[in-house]
Amino acid sequence: MRAFVNVVEQGGFTAASKRLGISTMLTSKYVKQLEEKIDARLLNRTTRRVSVTELGQAYYDRCLSIIEQVDELQDLVSEQTGTIKGHLRVTAPRVLGEEVVVDCANEFMKLHPEITIDLRLEERTVDIIQEGIDVAVRLGALNDSSLIARHVARYKYLLCASPAYLKDRGTPTHPTQLINHDCIVGSTISPTNQWEFIIDGKKTALTIKPRARVNAAQPIRKMTLQDHGIGMCLISTVQEDLEQGRLIRVLKDFEAYDRNAYVIYPHRRHLAPRVKAFVDHVALHFKRSDKVEH
Repeated sequence: MRAFVNVVEQGGFTAASKRLGISTMLTSKYVKQLEEKIDARLLNRTTRRVSVTELGQAYYDRCLSIIEQVDELQDLVSEQTGTIKGHLRVTAPRVLGEEVVVDCANEFMKLHPEITIDLRLEERTVDIIQEGIDVAVRLGALNDSSLIARHVARYKYLLCASPAYLKDRGTPTHPTQLINHDCIVGSTISPTNQWEFIIDGKKTALTIKPRARVNAAQPIRKMTLQDHGIGMCLISTVQEDLEQGRLIRVLKDFEAYDRNAYVIYPHRRHLAPRVKAFVDHVALHFKRSDKVEH
């Protein structure tokens, strides 16, 4: 039933297999066995596409309810025994994943040996309902009312440059002077090459000239260390560099970049114990982390 439901929702066997974490051949086998068992065709298959039959649509609607009841029964057993087990699909942007979420997942698996995790670090915004994700960690506001968001931390960005770069090009004292500087831009937070500043008490966006555009935090740090320009750096990646003098903070009085981090999960009548436990663990892990602000 799970295989059939996922083929319907994903529109094909390949996408359904990826969501289920099994081979396409096995997914096809499961659906074929289901059709043979009920002696009816649930899907129309061609070389190009898969579509659901009229009977298949009715069967799909009932399957959803049955699968939910089975999951609730399994979760009830887990709650009674106090055992957290099962498979978790988790997604996070790379900047959060590499800095905090990977450590969080490692710790959770040590606490719960019967848990398995599929962790996907994506720069795109993942549709967690469509792609069957249990928990997402995200930066920025939530717009989908079908999801629940729990605030866990605040991420601060600041401008840094190497001493050698500043010695050669000078230290800017006002954001408008950045027009004369090479800049290393995080394409995820600045897709239009604009940086925001607080100028005269108001948030102002200025278009800057990128020497490089990067979609991850660590490469921005490395390019900044190599004297390539002024980088918009995530504070957790450069904290030690600032303390050791390898990088220097610039335009501190004009800083306006911070992003809230949330742990997000689907709004369900019954939340699986493993999901609830992981959400609580993520919130606690972020609270204890010295790589984020609270």
